[in-house]
Amino acid sequence: MKRILLNVAALSLACGTVALAENPKAKEASVSPSQIFAMQDQSQAQQETKTLLGTITKNGDQFILKEEATKAAYRLDDQQSASKFDGRKVKVIGVLDAANNTIRVQSIEEANA
Repeated sequence: MKRILLNVAALSLACGTVALAENPKAKEASVSPSQIFAMQDQSQAQQETKTLLGTITKNGDQFILKEEATKAAYRLDDQQSASKFDGRKVKVIGVLDAANNTIRVQSIEEANA
């Protein structure tokens, strides 16, 4: 939901820049694409990074993390990295997208026994 709101805000800012450019009497103001991406990065940084312990398994054609503590299963957005740990206990650090039950993976490493 936050991602959608952020994209709407970024689009609004971009549209406002176009409107200002079309109106020569309007005060000069512009938002560069890098500023929009910086706002998105700040919003994502505000989301809580979590560390989850569990086992990487394959569910159909997707690798998932089965968390030890809650027995919950989460899809991992970095399927290539997850594939290297198939069947192993791991520590995953990332941002949980609860709306999609997906972890935006920052890192995956084998958990200590």
